Amino acid sequence: MERRVVVKRHMVTKDAVKRFAVRSTRASAQLERRAVPAGYVRSAQVEQLLAERQPRA
Repeated sequence: MERRVVVKRHMVTKDAVKRFAVRSTRASAQLERRAVPAGYVRSAQVEQLLAERQPRA
């Protein structure tokens, strides 16, 4: 018989999720041989588009 391991769930802060997203974006850019400038700021239109695409909880 195979034993299943259950991992305890814990709360993740919004700040931690944001840091993860930034790190993931940088890693993805490096894999595609492109770079995100250090001081890059998204435009208001992009922020609005991303906000609309966020799932509602």
